This record gives sequence, C-alpha cells and structure tokens, in this order.
Amino acid sequence: MTDTTDLQITLLNANQSQPEVTVNDAIYELEAATASLLVHDMTVDADYTLGTTGSPQEWQYSTIEITDTGTVLTAARNIVCPNNRKLYVFVNSTAQALTLKTAAGTGVSVAAGMTAILRCDGTNVVRVTADA
Repeated sequence: MTDTTDLQITLLNANQSQPEVTVNDAIYELEAATASLLVHDMTVDADYTLGTTGSPQEWQYSTIEITDTGTVLTAARNIVCPNNRKLYVFVNSTAQALTLKTAAGTGVSVAAGMTAILRCDGTNVVRVTADA
C-alpha cells in the first residue's frame, strides 16, 4: 500500500479486500490532523519522540499538549517529531521549556505554560506564531 506524502495516510489499492478498514483509518488520521488533541504526560524526565505507530499516530495530531503531572521535568526537553511537512499547535503545559524538533534538524523552543503554532518543513521545525 502507498501513503500520502506528508501525513502518511494509507491510500486504497485497486481491488483491495476490506477497503472499509483502510478508509476508516484514513478518516481517523485526517480527523486527528485537522481537529484533534493529543495530551501526552511525560513519565520520564527525558526527551520524548512522538509515536509513529497506530492509527492515528501521535505526530499526526493537529494539537499536541505536553504535560508533566506524572514526572516533574527538571530541565528543558526536546519533543521529537518525524520529518513530515506538518502544522502543529504545540501546547507546553509543563514547568520547563520544550523544543519541538526533528531528529536531525533544528527546532523551536516553546516556553513553559505557553502555546505556539509551529510547522515542520520536512527538515526543521519553524515558528509560525510567537508563544501565547
């Protein structure tokens, strides 16, 4: 099966058996990418990589809120996203600065308690808005 370039939504194949499974997964992934909130509570005082399995995958969500109710972060941390072109609403609900970045590219730091709109350009994460 093939996927769309940016959001990696699986496309239907000709004469595919059980096409409703693929279509339903695609609808869930599209909804996540346009209107859904992922809340991830940091359970380890370390950098975190957004999940790339399941449907939808963590990185596919339009809004990602990071909290640290389970573990109080002791320093600024990186939240690593894949190199897919994508717009994010990034909510930092922790007491430390968080940087959304790709594994090898540059990122954007969002101050504690702040929200910003950020965009992954396929290599780096860049700022669209100031922290609010």
